[in-house]
Amino acid sequence: MKKTLHNVELITIAAADQADRTNLFLQKIDELTLWERDKIRLKRVVELYEENSIKTVLDHKNAAVIFQHGRNAQNERDTFSSGMAVKMMQKVIELDPNANKWLLAAAIDRDLMIRELPQIYGTQYTRKSKNHPWEFYKIDPTVISDEERKKFNVETLEEQKEKLKNMNKKQLIELYSHSSDINNVIDFCKKEDLKNSSYDLSAEGFGVFGYMLRKIAKGKDALTILQFATSLHPHHHDIYHSLGMCLNEFGMKEEAIKALEKSLEINPNYSAAKSDLAKLISLS
Repeated sequence: MKKTLHNVELITIAAADQADRTNLFLQKIDELTLWERDKIRLKRVVELYEENSIKTVLDHKNAAVIFQHGRNAQNERDTFSSGMAVKMMQKVIELDPNANKWLLAAAIDRDLMIRELPQIYGTQYTRKSKNHPWEFYKIDPTVISDEERKKFNVETLEEQKEKLKNMNKKQLIELYSHSSDINNVIDFCKKEDLKNSSYDLSAEGFGVFGYMLRKIAKGKDALTILQFATSLHPHHHDIYHSLGMCLNEFGMKEEAIKALEKSLEINPNYSAAKSDLAKLISLS
């Protein structure tokens, strides 16, 4: 039976989408530039969908990324795109039950937000401008229980409050952008109080920092900071998952498998690590 190959064009489009968002954060592009590029990407993905060129789990996941950032002619979020993002992520879970369900929860919440309805999982945050703090987008806490949130890799409502505090701290990518020296960042972190620092030094904060570094082609620095972060958060599953994915990008498959196994040792129900580990083992 011939194996269905991933759509290379979709991989490229999704990578450009993520790189643009990192560059927006670093103020290398402005929002209008991002939005215009989003429109071009959305138009092409709609064409690929109509051509029935979206086949694999990765194809649907990449398409969901583009749809969730879709805008109409007035640069407003539109319900067609948000609805398609939900549809793509539902297909991802259908094709791979072990896939990261957080992405589906986020797509559902974003679709509800665009329809001006309360979110139900609690994945969406908003702020009035860059100079204002992040806030929860309105949520109906009665629809989904915390147990159901956990099944979708979403934080409990109490954990979301802590996450919000960290989101309103300065991000490590800002510190890194001043000198582009990862050792300076590590030296800074060694001197800081993890909880009381003005920077987000949570496990999630390091994971986001590593992800951003990878998206701006600073993979070696991402690997260095994630390895360092395991010493600060040795009992957090997400750090080892991020480290495993970074190791795999460098072709260090055995080390990547060990990191993902460590992630699952800490949290046996972490579906993202389960899915990624299964893929790595199948390719071994």
